[in-house]
Amino acid sequence: MKYFLPSRYYLCYVSGPHYDDLDKNYRISPWNLCYHAQCGPVGIHTDMETAAMFPAFYYPISTTEDQVVTGFTRLYQMEILPAYYQHSHFNLTLHMKKWFSYLGNTSYCQEIVFKNALTGVPLARGVTHNVRVDFKLRRPVKIPNKWFRDISSDQLTRSKPPQGFKQPPRPDKSYLFTTEVTSSCVDSNQHQNMAIHVKNCWDAGSAAACSNQLSQFNTDLAYYNLKQVSFLYQGEVVIGDALQVACWEHPTNSKTLCFTMTKGSEVIGQCQMEFYPDSQSMLKNQVKAKL
Repeated sequence: MKYFLPSRYYLCYVSGPHYDDLDKNYRISPWNLCYHAQCGPVGIHTDMETAAMFPAFYYPISTTEDQVVTGFTRLYQMEILPAYYQHSHFNLTLHMKKWFSYLGNTSYCQEIVFKNALTGVPLARGVTHNVRVDFKLRRPVKIPNKWFRDISSDQLTRSKPPQGFKQPPRPDKSYLFTTEVTSSCVDSNQHQNMAIHVKNCWDAGSAAACSNQLSQFNTDLAYYNLKQVSFLYQGEVVIGDALQVACWEHPTNSKTLCFTMTKGSEVIGQCQMEFYPDSQSMLKNQVKAKL
């Protein structure tokens, strides 16, 4: 992994795929792409020398004698472009560019673009809406004036954060998937990482498809081409929490899967995954190519 700085306010990093990035269809999985989007810059926070090179991206985590402040993700959205599926991921080197696009009272947005590092072809693009939080109190903290002074106003292209998506009502006969938060699911904020939330929904969708509960999917979701994933985080879960994920097809677009994650009666998060309409034909072509 290598960081470099095209300007003071834009972070880029380049990374080849790790073995466990690839799913059973030998592509970087949606949750591992989410890890790259989140954790690419996190390495900066562990190295003070590198952090000095990226002042704008050292902001989300800060420490004083009285307070530890971090960032919690509220909304994650990522669009996967067709080029993502047009070549092997075995030797794919990702180039990620990330920058601030919105600053509010207690929250901020960061735009993300992934490219093929060798060709420059865009592969995916997305945004995260994050809340600055007191680590101990789990309460929002005001963004300091220094952020507004240091981050260029030219790049703050959003007048407000994205509002997410409208989730249709969950039908009574939605497929139910259960899982539990384990130690490896939890990040440095001491709660389940957002990428694992995405993975839980992906597993629920795959289980529903393999159980013939969906009209447009009949095997593991790894063999279909994801177009967009959105996750709205509404609550925290920690080690030992039992989770239930409900999965159903969107009533007006059966290529979109809807998910609601709950802990008991508490809604932890909601997710939508939209797949390309020609995923079935792509799947057949991929199988023929491998044969």
